[in-house]
Amino acid sequence: MTEKNIQVSILIVSYNTKDLLIKCIKSIEKHVRGVTYEVIVVDNASTDKSADNIKKQFPWVNVIKNKHNTFFTKANNQAFKLSSGKYVLFLAPDAWFVDNAVYKMVSYLQKNPRIGACEGLEIYENGNLVPNGSRDCSPLIDFYELSILGKRLKNKKSIKWYRYQGKDRKLSFNIEVGCDAFIMIRREVFEKVRGFDEKLLMYYTENDLCLRIRKEGYKIMHLGFAQAHHKVTAVANTLKWKKLDIYYSDLLTYYKKHGFLISGISLFILLKFEQLLLRLFRPRMFE
Repeated sequence: MTEKNIQVSILIVSYNTKDLLIKCIKSIEKHVRGVTYEVIVVDNASTDKSADNIKKQFPWVNVIKNKHNTFFTKANNQAFKLSSGKYVLFLAPDAWFVDNAVYKMVSYLQKNPRIGACEGLEIYENGNLVPNGSRDCSPLIDFYELSILGKRLKNKKSIKWYRYQGKDRKLSFNIEVGCDAFIMIRREVFEKVRGFDEKLLMYYTENDLCLRIRKEGYKIMHLGFAQAHHKVTAVANTLKWKKLDIYYSDLLTYYKKHGFLISGISLFILLKFEQLLLRLFRPRMFE
């Protein structure tokens, strides 16, 4: 972990997830073998003393303690600038390894030079598989998945196509969008696309990044043989109602950027109206 020639930089952005973050780093210590690596944690002004605990328990980890919450994209770009690995693994603090998935991902990228990024298989705490990996999103798909009205009108065939439903997640296959809670990217590719778009705070970050990677001529893969467990939404849930404000703002930013101005604005207005209704009639939803 202190070698000069680092193969993998594992970058983790944390916000009030102390216990899960400790579990994550312990799993890295236990399971990552066969590659030289570094771990960089950016703590986004947590109030649970995450940064101090990590410094104390894992002095070999590079911990950056931000004075303010800079959210997902800016913090990851911040960590990347301090990293040196040939490959960069973006990892959620509420994920943890049960085997040497990092080595498996590195080996795959070494053998497949036209693959710009690869996500691993994520597994819920109860053992169910996370249906990560998707096609490019659209305002219509998000209407079906996010809107109260849209869920009643949704086209199941469209959702199945978008989510690669029917694909065995334990196998490996080409995808359009990989989950940035557990994705490895070649350093030169991340540099070429200029990292995460910091206009997006927490959501649509992977959609935007993977679209730009593919425009550079690289493929993105789902690797069923590289696994991690993930307590999905643990980080976002600490934001309560604010996460919806961020979600819908990022949605609008993404669709305006990628040519869906009218439909993006229309969906944004609908979702904000539904959010208002939720806050009126279900005020305890995120307590």
